[in-house]
Amino acid sequence: MLRLLTTLILCMTACVFADPKVLHVSTIPSNADIYVDEIRPNHAKDPDFVSPAVIELSEDTLASEVLISLFNPGFMDTTLRVTLSPKDTSFIIISQKPIPDEEFLERQQSELAKRKRAHIGKKLMKISLIPFAAGLVAGAVTYYEIDKAKDYKKSLKNSSIDTDRFQQKLEDFSDYRESAKTAKGFTYAGIITGAALFSIGFILSF
Repeated sequence: MLRLLTTLILCMTACVFADPKVLHVSTIPSNADIYVDEIRPNHAKDPDFVSPAVIELSEDTLASEVLISLFNPGFMDTTLRVTLSPKDTSFIIISQKPIPDEEFLERQQSELAKRKRAHIGKKLMKISLIPFAAGLVAGAVTYYEIDKAKDYKKSLKNSSIDTDRFQQKLEDFSDYRESAKTAKGFTYAGIITGAALFSIGFILSF
């Protein structure tokens, strides 16, 4: 029993401290998109790697094989199951075959166009944060200006009309009220612009 327990502990220790398996993938030509463990990858999405690539498999991967799919516009899509070396590192070089089929080429270009649209969509969603932030700042300014205008309005009710102080308070009240209107306009503009950019970006990203 003690010997069995010792053996199990040694095996577990070996698995924990074992180096992760690594797969070196090279293609002819290079710059091929690489998708890992996907039978039918969506080429409109960004690849996991681009050749030449060093793919470090997760440490908990005990399988001796890995599925890789290649996408390179102008060349045949390739999917193959690679048998990994029992050692730490495996190497594979793949020569891709050019595509003579115009219809297939058009399909590949369509997938690339979708990917570009998705990239633009994600950028627009990030850019939308700027007008949103500006709208929030303008909203805070609006709240402050309105609050100050209310204070001056209350003060005017308790002041004599014939004094210079009353006239100054009246001018200050008018200034704060106009500033509040302007800031309110910027608030709405920022929120509407941000919402529009985010919506367009969200649509393009899918």
